[in-house]
Amino acid sequence: MQKAARWFLAAAAIGAVATPASAQVYPERLVGHSQRNREAYRQRDRSDNNRAQAVDKFSRTVHVGADGTLEVSNIAGDIVVNRGSGNEARIDVVRTARGRDDADAKEQLSLTRVDINEGNGRAEVRERYPERGSSDRRNWSVTSEFTIAAPAGTHLILKSISGDLKVTGITGDVSAETVSGNVQVSSGGRITTAKSISGNVDVSDTKFDGSLDASSVSGDVRLQRVGARRISIGSVSGNVRLEDVQSDRVDAHTTSGNASFSGSLASNGRYELKSFSGEVRLDLSGNTGFELEASSFSGDVHSDFPITTHGSTDERRGRRRSLSGTYGDGSAVLNISTFSGSVVISKR
Repeated sequence: MQKAARWFLAAAAIGAVATPASAQVYPERLVGHSQRNREAYRQRDRSDNNRAQAVDKFSRTVHVGADGTLEVSNIAGDIVVNRGSGNEARIDVVRTARGRDDADAKEQLSLTRVDINEGNGRAEVRERYPERGSSDRRNWSVTSEFTIAAPAGTHLILKSISGDLKVTGITGDVSAETVSGNVQVSSGGRITTAKSISGNVDVSDTKFDGSLDASSVSGDVRLQRVGARRISIGSVSGNVRLEDVQSDRVDAHTTSGNASFSGSLASNGRYELKSFSGEVRLDLSGNTGFELEASSFSGDVHSDFPITTHGSTDERRGRRRSLSGTYGDGSAVLNISTFSGSVVISKR
């Protein structure tokens, strides 16, 4: 019973680690939106009650320099950023309001706005609704879609309440957080943060000497062909997958889902993979030796590598529940555990 209690406390800790900071920033009523609720919201906007729509399109070019900062904050709508050229960022905006009739849609569009400010190598883009009390309206159905071409070295900060974030080819620092939506970052540089509360997170094709933090509360988190000095990846309700990953330190946690790692271990590296309800699997390449601590409360522990055990292993009814020992020179450290699931360590 004491061991089970420790697992429940660990699961609570995982949830605390995986929750994006945006949950503390955005309105509480929006934090609980699931992907299903978000799609229902979009469908509602297209329903008979919101047939009419008003559209506003405009473009703006801002000077941020080769390595300036661009911050985009959105309430509803997707943000897409691609690599551009030169020292300027081009911002294309499509604002759409849906209402009961044309007058209602136009009124919503007129009462909301997008502010764009620039100066000293920094530009800020913000979607704004009227301040509380300045309008009698309670319900808003306005989305702003941003498509941006920015210099490769731009320091990018993206925040959204309801919308997907997609970044391609930006080699500067990238931080992307959304409450309800997916996050996708590829072919980039220093990806410091990629987080969602209700959505999937995908990071691919990037290598840099720094730390990467990727998480979701309700969604899968996947890293593909990623290299970073330190990687922290977590989900409360979803799978966490690290595919062809190179890192000196990996911390991967999930409460309800599977955790997997494929790639080579760094000599003197440290790797911790934990799940509360799911399988933990490592598919290792190379010949780096490691110290292993692996355990499962109600599943099997299996290793394709010959492990020199430390003392006795925990076996019940012919099933190995824990394994502690050394493979090769033991230079890396593996700490693998699950409460309800199996642990599998295989060779690529």
